[in-house]
Amino acid sequence: MSIGIKKMIKYASLFAMIIISLLFYYQLEQNDQVAKVVFFDVGQGDAILITTPAKKTILIDGGPDNAWLPQLGEQLPFYQRKIDLMILTHAHADHVVGLVEVLKRYRVDLILYPGSIDYDSTPYLEWLKVIEENSLNLQTTKQGDYYDFNDHSFLLTLYPLIEYNGQKVDDVNNTSVINQYCFLEICFLLTGDATAESEVEMIASGQDMHSEVLKVGHHGSHYSSTEEFLAAVAPQEAIIQVGQDNSFNHPHPRTLKKLIRMNIKIRRTDQDGMIIFYTDGQNYWLEPTLSDSPLSAIMDLIKK
Repeated sequence: MSIGIKKMIKYASLFAMIIISLLFYYQLEQNDQVAKVVFFDVGQGDAILITTPAKKTILIDGGPDNAWLPQLGEQLPFYQRKIDLMILTHAHADHVVGLVEVLKRYRVDLILYPGSIDYDSTPYLEWLKVIEENSLNLQTTKQGDYYDFNDHSFLLTLYPLIEYNGQKVDDVNNTSVINQYCFLEICFLLTGDATAESEVEMIASGQDMHSEVLKVGHHGSHYSSTEEFLAAVAPQEAIIQVGQDNSFNHPHPRTLKKLIRMNIKIRRTDQDGMIIFYTDGQNYWLEPTLSDSPLSAIMDLIKK
């Protein structure tokens, strides 16, 4: 076979792969029976976007800067300038900084947080200032608060157990809002930076925390993810949002060993990039990550 024909076959195959991939993801985006959960690659921080089957959007945390915001734009229709629900899990900068800019770029219908605390942080205070200046709908949330999206999916607040109202706290991480998002039979548990202290309180409260996917608390630090908590959640997948070569030694080797010992699949944004789950309420599947995406396969083909 001549070199020219080989090149034609290679590029025809490349073109076909691109078209098939685009059609597949377009059909997923248009499917009103599928929910999507995106764990953004924001470096050392958290940002999560849930799109319900009815296309309601829930943004949980906003990362440590604005650099990831183009990722958010890519996960929303190009014409969409609204977020239905924003949740700040707690006041630390690696969760709140990006939310300030989101409030300036998008209309946000409802904002939830654990309540005000005595915490002097410039990004947190700026976030509150933007909300106040624009008279946005800010509400506290605590255990038992239930948000129904009328599409067989809901968001349930499991923690904190109380509403904060200006208190001084020993550890801001333990004010983290913990939410469970469920679509029919598939659930995601999203834990902010909650530590073992919060985990113990949730277990003691007797809540059903079982979820197929767990967003590991506090970037996989050794202060979170007790074996008792992991057993109560019994996840199949563990997502760790963490910065590459971070100075905190996250995720901690002890946490990774526990997850491996319990046969929980580990996915990390520092290794996999942005992680996207889809679910039809009975099963879930992932959009290919950096290492196994169609684009990666295409690039390999080009190099040959």
